[in-house]
Amino acid sequence: MNTPDEDTVLKATEDARRILAEYIAPGPRDATQTVHRLLAVLDTEEVVRALDRMKRRQTMRLVE
Repeated sequence: MNTPDEDTVLKATEDARRILAEYIAPGPRDATQTVHRLLAVLDTEEVVRALDRMKRRQTMRLVE
């Protein structure tokens, strides 16, 4: 069972993979637009905070 933070990061990762798959598909490409779309998915406050909390939990487990 995933935590809400894990769900947030997994959703962002899936969205980013979809964006990259669309970019490498045959047809016209716009690298700038792709980067903007990736930033919109990965560089959100929600994702950044979820990753930070996950990292802190992992560090605490290593210390215990």
